[in-house]
Amino acid sequence: MKLIKYLNPLNVLEEKQKFLADPTYNPQFIYEKDFPQEQLEKYNHDNGELLVLAQEILDRAFLHRNANDLKMLLGPGLSQSEVNHKIHQFLGLHDLDNEYELIWSTSFIARTTIGPNYIKLNSAATFRKDEINSLLYHEIGTHALRSKNYQKQPWFKHKQKRGFHEYLPTEEGLAILHGLIPLKFQLAYKSALTYIASDWAQHHSFAEVYNRLEKYIPGAESRWKKALRLKRGLTDTSQPGGFSKDAVYFQGMIQVWHWLHKHDFNPTLLYFGKLSYQDVERAFALNPTFRPLLPSFYRVDHAQYASSLLKIGKENHIDQLKIKL
Repeated sequence: MKLIKYLNPLNVLEEKQKFLADPTYNPQFIYEKDFPQEQLEKYNHDNGELLVLAQEILDRAFLHRNANDLKMLLGPGLSQSEVNHKIHQFLGLHDLDNEYELIWSTSFIARTTIGPNYIKLNSAATFRKDEINSLLYHEIGTHALRSKNYQKQPWFKHKQKRGFHEYLPTEEGLAILHGLIPLKFQLAYKSALTYIASDWAQHHSFAEVYNRLEKYIPGAESRWKKALRLKRGLTDTSQPGGFSKDAVYFQGMIQVWHWLHKHDFNPTLLYFGKLSYQDVERAFALNPTFRPLLPSFYRVDHAQYASSLLKIGKENHIDQLKIKL
């Protein structure tokens, strides 16, 4: 069963109304299917060292700053036409301009969603100059290119049969690192918060997680969405637990940075497809003549790419961790 498909509660709107009317209430969700606990906990790997680092990053980001201050650091807001231009320009750099349709709507829940041949953007959201560049590096420069390369592999849709590892930590970790490159403020506080909040969800109720998030996410609507994402999968959200997937973003960022550091910040093998850093040698052996599509921000200047990631590692103290790959 594809777990993610069934994680949206059927009664989410009713429970949201009850909760927002009484923030001490813990939603009681109904799902189309029941979820075995081991599926919800699949990505839950307690790591005290990473929790300490994540809290340190968060504290440094919010020192003398609030959420609005951090938003302003992303630059001025852009018009819809300016956003369209930037996206088309970046797609063109990778010969992908004719492969994606840009769709704007106020009905989209997420600010941005990228699919096989579309990019959906929420027209009610404000997109800022540096934020768009970060989004392009993350979504197209990482996810889309790895997906395009994956489709050309002899092991396409046969990873399980080939004994490949879970790819999600590498997928998201690489995307987070790349999304930090064009930013002036390069503390990975968003993924740090997600990692810490994922840990909160494993030990606290929905209401407690929601209230703990207030310092970092002041808006009630955004905070509800975050708490829902962390506690989804549970019927009775007064209980500890929830879908643990969000823990992999920060974990993956740490692992991928150390892999890149070990390999002279050359991401080429990571672009052989949607695969874990643990499987790159196997992927290369299966298709040694393959030349993957690589992001422009690496192709144009290898040295600048390496310098940027080295700086990100130092700024976030990732370089101080001893990681066994």
